[in-house]
Amino acid sequence: MLPLLVPSVALLGLVLQPPSPAARSVRAPRAGRVLLGWGPDPVWSDQSVESISDAGEGLKAITIDAALDGFGKGGQYLQIREPGAEKAGIFAIASAPGASPLEFLIKEQPPSDWSPGTGWLTGASAGAALEMSQAMGSGFLKTDDALEGISTVLLFAVGSGISPIRSVIESGALDGKSVELFYGARTPAMMSYTDKFAAWEELGVSVTPVISQPEGTGWEGCTGYVQDVAREKGIADPKATALLLCGMKGMAVAIKEMAEEAGIPEERVLANF
Repeated sequence: MLPLLVPSVALLGLVLQPPSPAARSVRAPRAGRVLLGWGPDPVWSDQSVESISDAGEGLKAITIDAALDGFGKGGQYLQIREPGAEKAGIFAIASAPGASPLEFLIKEQPPSDWSPGTGWLTGASAGAALEMSQAMGSGFLKTDDALEGISTVLLFAVGSGISPIRSVIESGALDGKSVELFYGARTPAMMSYTDKFAAWEELGVSVTPVISQPEGTGWEGCTGYVQDVAREKGIADPKATALLLCGMKGMAVAIKEMAEEAGIPEERVLANF
């Protein structure tokens, strides 16, 4: 089963309270100990917002000028919290390893019984204080040979899920591969990073934006859902193809089904944690 299905929403901008030590593992039949935590305990550092700007309807681009321990692969994430707060948000890093400043694409989320929401951060101004953890996770390509024998990489993202996909594109890890990005949003106004599409094309990434609710927007490109557009286009060489994805549960399930139909092994459908 895809590891993306349950926790993917956290990496799209939702704020979750890291599980308590007692809840970090459960016993599964024949599987021993299954870890449910978000990685190692965070090591907090005092930082501040360098800049904040609109990045699409309901989305903010936020930069933090800070060195980040452990950041070496596209798709990694970290935790951010308001100073002194108990709960923290888990956010994918949008910038590539080594790039400065750190960049994030954060979805505006209201508070709830289990989350403080992101309003304290998306509504902040430059200079606002925050606490940030070290980098976490192993990114999309968890081993050095993850793309061995792979000639084609298909990337799938919806909404703010483009954040870790952007990181892996700009990291150089896909250099030499035939790469196509299927990036979906409800409306053109909700699609981020359109100003980067040309640069990604220059890096060898074919970009296919997909709008699911085009009515009244004047959109003339692909419509529907990213997995349906990719399925209609077809996969020429499934045995030499890998899929990287970040998005909502429904998309992840559909892409896994598409991969299975095409004959792409499950281990080549890669999430970023």
